Amino acid sequence: MNNILLKLVFVMLVTSPADEKQANILIQSIREFGGRYADSPVYIFVSDPVNAPCISVAASNVTLIPLEISDTLTVYPFLSKVLACARAEELLKGKAENIVWMDIDGLVLNEPGEFCLGNYKKIAIRPVNLSNNVGLPVDEPINSYWQKIYDYTGLRAGKVPVIETLVDTQKVRLYLNCAVFSLRPDQGILIEWEKLFLMLVNDSEYQDKACTTFNQKLFLHQAVLSAVISSKVKENEIQWFSQKAGYPMHHHNQLKGSKQVMQLNDLESVIYERVWDSPDGIFRIIQTNEPLKSWLINEYEVVFTED
Repeated sequence: MNNILLKLVFVMLVTSPADEKQANILIQSIREFGGRYADSPVYIFVSDPVNAPCISVAASNVTLIPLEISDTLTVYPFLSKVLACARAEELLKGKAENIVWMDIDGLVLNEPGEFCLGNYKKIAIRPVNLSNNVGLPVDEPINSYWQKIYDYTGLRAGKVPVIETLVDTQKVRLYLNCAVFSLRPDQGILIEWEKLFLMLVNDSEYQDKACTTFNQKLFLHQAVLSAVISSKVKENEIQWFSQKAGYPMHHHNQLKGSKQVMQLNDLESVIYERVWDSPDGIFRIIQTNEPLKSWLINEYEVVFTED
């Protein structure tokens, strides 16, 4: 790998004032606990520059990028995320060895070594947490929802790898969680994701007859990304996150056995979603030791209690 390439570049999306506050915490967690990667560049895509311009983000090596969304595009769940990811891949091709997408409700808690891809690995990611009546069970015939996705990606259902969902342990065709992932930006995965996602969103017959339920629409972006990855990446080129990376704190109490981490301090990164609805929300769920506990309390009080 060319030595001039940046090792890690973090990418995130801010869509609201609440997101802007979370972006502050996420970036500060990278700077505080990121170890060798603490000073990594951060790209923030801003979709609402009037209400959430990110001028409060007080950190060096942060690039703010307006995310222009055409008025002609159909309003759809996670459209902004897909557009931001594709734009990031386009901007960082030839500049970064690994680009790390993190949803804004995430934290880095230790040096995030699992974001760095090993030799011959193309993406680091984890399976979805829940099937949510969207994942394609391995023992069931393909349905119209997945058939069109596979048609667009040139896949045959029987050739798609099988994974087990993290929380409800369902065996489904490759179906991946995209709250946190790391990939090499020279593969065109995210640009292809945008292309196919927009095709399906604008396919009125597909939307009216195959993609009809709330969950099917909500998780279409994940389904499409999973298919694109399956079509462009061999199964042995996927680097699976351990429980230390992108740990789903919001599902902590549902995880069984070795899947449930005992101490927050042991993790590299987490997604917390609504767990942080109160200052001690995380501490009621999982043991947290110093100095991390005091840092989290301070960040919550400074950022989330501001007017």
